[in-house]
Amino acid sequence: MNSDMPLSIKLKKRASLLELSWSEGDVDQISEQNLRRYCACSGCRAKKQVGVELMTDNASVTELVLMGTTGVQIKFSDGHDRGIYPWGYLRAIAQGKTEGFLND
Repeated sequence: MNSDMPLSIKLKKRASLLELSWSEGDVDQISEQNLRRYCACSGCRAKKQVGVELMTDNASVTELVLMGTTGVQIKFSDGHDRGIYPWGYLRAIAQGKTEGFLND
């Protein structure tokens, strides 16, 4: 799993997608809903472990905050702003390979 920082990060609001372009030429797109669904903060992870669904009707991304070279904090319109997504985890979300990624 490549955890290098992507070459570009674009929030495509009309399409409700986050697009990440990687150095080897891959381009991943993740829906805003999946970003919210796979939030990696401790509160969301605890809810997922007991079977609580994290989706809201208002899960659009309002802000992206780079966290150095390791990942990005994503803030959502439902008020949730605690999730920090490492680059490798974003790639895992895009590829549908999140199970066990964060030692759930």
